[in-house]
Amino acid sequence: MNLKKMLMIGLLMLCASCAHAPVDDHFDAIDKSQQPLKSGSAEELYKLGNRYAQGNGVQQNDEMAVRYYEQSARMGYSKAQYSLGYMFRAGRGVQRNYTTSGEWYERAANQGNADAENSLGVRYLLGQGTPVDYAQALTWFQRAAAKGNPYAANELGYMYAAGKGVPQNYKAAIQWYQKAADYNIASAQYNLGILYQRGLGTEADSAKAYALYHRAAANGFAPARRELAKFR
Repeated sequence: MNLKKMLMIGLLMLCASCAHAPVDDHFDAIDKSQQPLKSGSAEELYKLGNRYAQGNGVQQNDEMAVRYYEQSARMGYSKAQYSLGYMFRAGRGVQRNYTTSGEWYERAANQGNADAENSLGVRYLLGQGTPVDYAQALTWFQRAAAKGNPYAANELGYMYAAGKGVPQNYKAAIQWYQKAADYNIASAQYNLGILYQRGLGTEADSAKAYALYHRAAANGFAPARRELAKFR
């Protein structure tokens, strides 16, 4: 498998995790008339949404989570706007809708929410509900990475390694992958291992590649386990 294909595997695996939560499309039907929403501040409503999304002290219910997130989001709370965008992107408690997801992500991103900025980058990178636009993807990833978002750093590593929207630059890719790998992002550890193993942007270093694959494998990244098997 060539490098570009291997990097794409890493990207696709990463994008599945950009939302920072597992996807579960199942939720219990409820009688909304019997369970009115509670009142409270935007932050309190957001936290209630989290409780239903995670099943924390209540029966897990994505539809209720969406209702609380939406109430908070409409009050302008950026964390709820981001979470509501995620629910529409993942199809949790609502029908999957990339356009609506992007609208909520944009509201949160315009308030400086780094998770939303990163998710907008993914949206433009993959063309989810919008045409692929590498320039927009790069802009949003850069904004999120500047705030220390490790997922955005990983995506920037991919863009430089693959030459998407920027001239291909393996040294820059290594720098961004390293930032993400330091936060224990498994796909970044794996992709960084590829670059060290093949000597792209740096001198080849099999020992460092092995260590990176080992860290990624320990984090459950299956392609890294396959690479480790080749060292035996």
